[in-house]
Amino acid sequence: MKRRIMLVAAVVIAFSNSSGQSKPGFFSPSSHAAPNLVLLCLAAHPDDEDDATLAYYSALPGMKAYSLFFTRGEGGQNEIGSELYGDLGTLRTRETCEAAAIVGSEPHFLGFADFGYSKTAKETFAKWGGKESALSRLVYYIRLLQPDVIVTNHDTVTTKPGRQHGNHQAVGISVYEAFAKAADPAFHPEQLRGGISPWQVRKLFSRFVGQDSMAHPDSLVTVNTARQVRNDSTVDDIAIAAMRRHRSQGLEHITLASMSPQFRAHRYCLVREDHAYPFDKSDLFSGLRPISRTLHRIDIEPPPHVPVEHPPDPAKIAARHAANIFVGLIKTYDDTIEQLLGPFRIPFQLLDSTAVARADLSKFTVIILDLRAYQYRPDIATGNQRLLEYVRLGGNIVCFYHKQGDWNQKQPAPYPITITGERVTEEDTAVDVLAHDHPFFNEPNPIRSSDWKGWIQERSIYLPSEDTTKTSARYQRLLAMSDEGEHQPSTSLLWARYGQGTYAYCALALYRQLRNLDEGAVKLFFNIISQARQ
Repeated sequence: MKRRIMLVAAVVIAFSNSSGQSKPGFFSPSSHAAPNLVLLCLAAHPDDEDDATLAYYSALPGMKAYSLFFTRGEGGQNEIGSELYGDLGTLRTRETCEAAAIVGSEPHFLGFADFGYSKTAKETFAKWGGKESALSRLVYYIRLLQPDVIVTNHDTVTTKPGRQHGNHQAVGISVYEAFAKAADPAFHPEQLRGGISPWQVRKLFSRFVGQDSMAHPDSLVTVNTARQVRNDSTVDDIAIAAMRRHRSQGLEHITLASMSPQFRAHRYCLVREDHAYPFDKSDLFSGLRPISRTLHRIDIEPPPHVPVEHPPDPAKIAARHAANIFVGLIKTYDDTIEQLLGPFRIPFQLLDSTAVARADLSKFTVIILDLRAYQYRPDIATGNQRLLEYVRLGGNIVCFYHKQGDWNQKQPAPYPITITGERVTEEDTAVDVLAHDHPFFNEPNPIRSSDWKGWIQERSIYLPSEDTTKTSARYQRLLAMSDEGEHQPSTSLLWARYGQGTYAYCALALYRQLRNLDEGAVKLFFNIISQARQ
């Protein structure tokens, strides 16, 4: 195992000034004495850390706070731009480093792949090279950073399916076992070189958010986030400022009032300890005294070069679209569709708020509402009646996925649709076409079973409810697919007539496939937008 910690150059930018000297909050072994006590906050992805707890303890004299992330969040969604995958990982790394600088912690990354939403630890460990791989790498960092106390937002006791993201489950399982393994010299002894020694963590805590019946409130440690730590700033103030740095995850405008009470309360349940220490429900470190530790130099290097993968030449994609198509595109933060239409010479017009409110919409054969339009384009909500009238008079609308909060209270579709948190994460799961004669699967491109192969990351996200009291039976259900051992609603692609026109709601993760120029996905997309205006 490499002896050096790999961090992206963004870490250097975030924590170094022009003279190259370390700024406050970044630990430099060459210029500081060993801390008395060390806190480590363990997280699966950027924004999974507990900024309030990190801010509270990093402000205490003689205390050192680290945050350690299994991934860089590159498999998530981007709510401020079009960066995905490696570019998104770089962006989220930078956001994480900025947040850490605010709370006074030092961030590190284990480098496991964020491959998208996962439902089980089993799948996550398989993607991460096996449970042993995750455990050994975590143990190495524990031995290197030498934490006295580890905290995590992830469940370390129960890992029931659906309880947490599968990545979270894997982190919880790993840290529970690493508590003892890091102190065992027989576990990966090849790590014990260059002054690195076995290390016994003294306490392991798991965040309590109210859904767990295993802990009694009197047995919990609560962090006093109202405590004033810097000038007139409380721990809560600092934590909120840090959380707002996670802009790509939609947290730019988060406030304390917008958080649920269970997440505003930073309470922890003791999971493991190496001895029975005196209990103080206001201090994670109660009963601990500084033990001696050896400082290990942490060198910062740029990440290994990752070649840019260029998608296929559009000219080589065997997909057709209607000759008389004219697209009105209501764009949000993603530019995938705009970048797709150009190379295929599909005429389109971006619809700004003025166009939505005043333009003659009848000239468009189809209007596309891009990802989360009703959240990011307030003009769409006010102009929604014009869009529905466009459909009623013979137009076609295609609406791409939304989250529950974007949609459910607004109900902007011609017939009710209720969005759920259901998704199909196995990108190679079988797809059952429920209406083989529907134009979406025939015109102008016949859709074959081979066209569903090669998809990446997921099949569908935020599926509409299958309950016809919530999602109208007027919508024809066109596709069915489910992860292994589960039953997801057959609502990933809905279609209905409204007046003389049509309305389609697409919860397929189509934008990821279109960005990758997957031929089957391009063919399906062209079919969906090629329906004739009536």
